[in-house]
Amino acid sequence: MFLFPALTIGFLFVGVPLLVHLINMLRHRRQRWAAMDFLVASYRKQKKWIRLRQLLLLLSRLAVAALLIALLCGWTGGSQVLSVFGGQTTHHLVILDDSYSMGDESLAGANVSLMGTDGEGGSGLTAYDRSLRALQDLTRRLASSDGNHQLTVMRASRAAMAVRGGSESGDAAADLSAQTIMTDASLINRLMSTTASPIRTDLVPALDLATELINTTPADSKFFYIASDFRERDWGAAERIAQSLRSLSDDVSIRLIDCAAQPAPNLAITDLSPAADVWVAGVPVVVSVTVKNYGISEAKNIPLTSRIITYGDDLQIADPTLAVSGSIETMPSMVIESLPAGGEITKTFQVFISQQGTHAVEVSLPDDALPIDNLATCTLPLSDAEKVLVIDGDVDQRGAYHVTAVLNPGSQVRIGAIPEVQPPSFLRSATLEMLTPYRAIYLVDVPEIGENAADALHQYVKRGGGVAWFLGQKVQRDRYNATLLGEDRYLLPAALSDPSDVPPPSEDTTSDVKFGDISGLLGPLESSGDGIFSLVGVSRTWELEPKLLGEEESAEQPRVRDVLQRRDGKPMVTLHEVGQGRVITVLTGLDGQWTNWPGDPTFVVFLLQSNAMLWSGAAPPTRRFIDEPMIRLLPTDQYLSQLSYLPATQEPPRIPVEMDAERTEAETAGDSAFYEAIIDPNELVISGQENVDAMLRPGISEWALTRSDGSGQVVPVSSVIRAGEGDLRRADPASIAQQLQPLEIRFVSSSMWSDENRAAGSSMLTLFLLGLLALILAAEQALAFWASYHSGAGASVPGQRPISTSGGGQS
Repeated sequence: MFLFPALTIGFLFVGVPLLVHLINMLRHRRQRWAAMDFLVASYRKQKKWIRLRQLLLLLSRLAVAALLIALLCGWTGGSQVLSVFGGQTTHHLVILDDSYSMGDESLAGANVSLMGTDGEGGSGLTAYDRSLRALQDLTRRLASSDGNHQLTVMRASRAAMAVRGGSESGDAAADLSAQTIMTDASLINRLMSTTASPIRTDLVPALDLATELINTTPADSKFFYIASDFRERDWGAAERIAQSLRSLSDDVSIRLIDCAAQPAPNLAITDLSPAADVWVAGVPVVVSVTVKNYGISEAKNIPLTSRIITYGDDLQIADPTLAVSGSIETMPSMVIESLPAGGEITKTFQVFISQQGTHAVEVSLPDDALPIDNLATCTLPLSDAEKVLVIDGDVDQRGAYHVTAVLNPGSQVRIGAIPEVQPPSFLRSATLEMLTPYRAIYLVDVPEIGENAADALHQYVKRGGGVAWFLGQKVQRDRYNATLLGEDRYLLPAALSDPSDVPPPSEDTTSDVKFGDISGLLGPLESSGDGIFSLVGVSRTWELEPKLLGEEESAEQPRVRDVLQRRDGKPMVTLHEVGQGRVITVLTGLDGQWTNWPGDPTFVVFLLQSNAMLWSGAAPPTRRFIDEPMIRLLPTDQYLSQLSYLPATQEPPRIPVEMDAERTEAETAGDSAFYEAIIDPNELVISGQENVDAMLRPGISEWALTRSDGSGQVVPVSSVIRAGEGDLRRADPASIAQQLQPLEIRFVSSSMWSDENRAAGSSMLTLFLLGLLALILAAEQALAFWASYHSGAGASVPGQRPISTSGGGQS
């Protein structure tokens, strides 16, 4: 085996001495000369010895040429083939940290000298590339060393996903498990083609699996290597890592290989999501993007590029030759003028799409040290205008008027809601099937709610629906408490008490209404402070029963937050969640008896924001994390079971994954059956599927579906990474060593590690070859003198001049 295989072509030089010898033989001519007959006769007597001396001289010169070429090529010997049949067994276990921060492309400083056999330097190498080079150098050294060497390699992301999927087997998570290293490093060829994963994970799952694996594998010697970037967020407080490493047996030697460079400036998109709103085609949707500066210096004039990818009804077939099948529209760039070190900023922009369906939004930053966190995506599911149900207990329906006037103002303004006003009698026969077509339900001063209606409302909210209560003077408290809180329905924030008057203003509080402890729902108003409610008058509201001391709290009891409060701090508007849906409770009516709030502009903002909050509970998700299972449900009466999935990529073509979804029957009566397709990356890792890397790519992937009528549909899916790995600050090696005490560890940079392995792999053999070369050179000189016809000084006869004939015997 050779360290520099490309130089082995120089072994052709070994034939040069032989070629020169043959050429010299061709140049000799036979010519009769009487004076030389006596010398020819002498040569014939000594011919065998002369040819033997010349053959030995030629062989020595060939050996000198071969040894010189072997030294230049870095010959490491080949004794490993025989050593596997006996000798000492050594187990080497390597953990490769492949979390996405290992994709850091910062120049390696001291590591720039790290070069492979192909001559690549540190430029363009990621930290993960350096960890692979370190593994390659280790494998090459072991291949040329005596003894039986076994190699186990485990990537941190694969171990974490295997543990998350329920596997406790280190063999299932390892890329290589106790494989014997032969005469070359081809064992790791598949690993050398891998890249840093997009997973954010720590090393603890890999350490736990690897510790058990190396402790239970018999070997004479054991070595434990961790190739990582040693970031502050993971190693700054390494108690969990130290606890895992302390489980290693005492005969295991630990090596920490630092593969990262000094951190370079890095910006990251930490969030991209549409604002909770009414997502309807033809209505602008506000999308917010958050950028964080993980660098140590201020960043200026940061451009943000955004693209809208639309999937219209005319798109029925996914195109695998493109990165995305939808139509791409590039929006005007946004610029962040300044972002301080460690700072975070959120920018918003509007997206207007007139077509129904699920579309995608993509925002990107310029490339920097860590490219993977410079791109973020989300989907935008847009429906047609949907109905909302409004039920008013007042005969004059004054409350319903205020609600419908805000949600459907008419003229050129499009909110996306179509209010439908019904009397309280509508609830007497209400069922879940009757309520499902409505995106939200507004109940205004309804005197009482029956058991059937309460049960239907509870099921409706649990499945993602939204309910808003406006409780006026007609509400029957006891009936509300019995039906809406009975059977663990939690449709009210708490049991209603008696209504109470709002105390008169004081020097500290002049407004009857003030903001509560929740932010976001009234975001457009919060910046103005409580003074914005100065014209709102509230004389009376319902009170909520306080929680009794020592009262047991149910595990399903929701957390209630105050949106607005009276001046005395008692709640006026609350928000809580039930299942997937939300409930907003306004403890005053809209008929003008207790408050004039419906006539104030702040009521319009409140109702629009509340409507958006209620709608978003039933909205489909706009993104998924790449390591989470991906589930697609298809109603059996609308779709066929055959579908395909096209993974995200920036470099097409894409390879579709054909699937056949399984039929799942409805859980409750009235629901339709559906087909269920699941792609779980954790299960793919455990089962050893080769396409797991494709399933983990962030970006826009696509489902290609087939409807029952034979037409196609393409639905985008946004897969995103988990934020946080963009913080590239390094941990101090001395601090790491101190936290890992009493473990004895050796901390080494990847460049030093490679230099040591390359030198150690051939140093003894190189010294042996140099000594052998010197010995053969001395022998060559002796043979050259012996094969000549020079007479020694003691062979001459006194008084006679010695006879010298060079080249005799060659005629």
